[in-house]
Amino acid sequence: MSDPKTTAGAADDFSRQQVPDSATYSGFHIALVIISGTIAIPAFMMAAQIGNAIGLSDGIKAFMLGCLVLGSMGALTSYVGSRSRYSTYMLTAFAFGRSGAKLVNLVIALVLVGWFGVLGYVFAQAAHQTVLDLFDLSVPLWVFIIIGSGLKVAVTIAGFKGIDILARFLVPLLALLLGYAAFLSFDKIPSWSAPGGLPTMTFSIAVSAVIGSYIAGVIIQPDYSRFARKASHALWAAFIALGVSFPLVQFLSAVPSVATGQHDLIIIMIALGIGVPAFLLLLLSSWSSNVLCLYSSALSLSTIFTRAHLWQITLGIGIVGTILALFNVEQYFISFLVLLGVAIPPIAAIYVLDMFIVRRGNYNEQALADAPAINVGSFAAWGLGILVGYLASENILSLSGIASIDSILVSSVSYALFKSHHLLAVKSPA
Repeated sequence: MSDPKTTAGAADDFSRQQVPDSATYSGFHIALVIISGTIAIPAFMMAAQIGNAIGLSDGIKAFMLGCLVLGSMGALTSYVGSRSRYSTYMLTAFAFGRSGAKLVNLVIALVLVGWFGVLGYVFAQAAHQTVLDLFDLSVPLWVFIIIGSGLKVAVTIAGFKGIDILARFLVPLLALLLGYAAFLSFDKIPSWSAPGGLPTMTFSIAVSAVIGSYIAGVIIQPDYSRFARKASHALWAAFIALGVSFPLVQFLSAVPSVATGQHDLIIIMIALGIGVPAFLLLLLSSWSSNVLCLYSSALSLSTIFTRAHLWQITLGIGIVGTILALFNVEQYFISFLVLLGVAIPPIAAIYVLDMFIVRRGNYNEQALADAPAINVGSFAAWGLGILVGYLASENILSLSGIASIDSILVSSVSYALFKSHHLLAVKSPA
């Protein structure tokens, strides 16, 4: 006879409880889901800019170094998710307290919902131009925004199972499309070492851009890795997806750009005579990456709106995100979202250290219920991390040259110091 709690949890994709063994997947499935989130329009644009700015040879080094950092960090956060079997937002409850976590999760949700709206508008712009170039047909932006949002909401409501099916279908197809565009461009590369124009960034800035492009994704890895059958599966899945596959995606995206001097991969593919594959790449990459954004934002809000079902929260976020896209949120919210983005990386440092130092891998829901509602030490470490991250983003003070890494370092050291001086309210469960 099935456990009523497990059955209820499955209906909400285990958003507020641990994932049982019966609902887990192999590391291969987890890797495909993560990879599907990296093959996206922002990654195409970033890779093109880096390749043209510092040359393809140095660009490859920047891709590999930046992704080595992402892969290592992603492996760590994925390991925590798999060991605990909790989502990112339940992990924050253990680290920040039941009430304190609501503020933390609200910040994460604001960032993710905002980016859902931004990416929805970017997709609509690109789709409008692609259809105009291919078919000489001017379709209003709102049509693409609504269709795109509808597809993303439909898959996300199906939960991790739906995301897994989508990833298995899309990742091979997207890889084929990217590889084909790069193959057609190889013989047109004027130089592997010379920049496409005047150098517009240094190597260190290029590495920072690579890390910054997916640092928020690293933080929310537990949302997917909690479904891993073994912790080792989650660890290698994240590292292969971010440390091996992601630099390859960036390289394949940069090749056509360096070969033509054009930054827009979709326009390049149309010029190469593969307009229909270009449109498919645009549609499918936007679909796969934004689904993960929507899924994680729904999980974050599920810890705040505890009486609502996950599908209801997903639908509500989808509607809000669509409205933001319709009103061209991009031109108003980018700076705000970037500022909030500085606040997310320290959260991972705190919940990772909470597992290794405080919990030692043991998560007890009764201990969570008995602990103080707000963990002051965690908030102090988070605040210091945000402060240093902001100063680094404004080029006022920097430890590593990368704002997100600075915020992680400071919050990690602060949390460890607070713990050693008994300023953390939470105690390790018996």
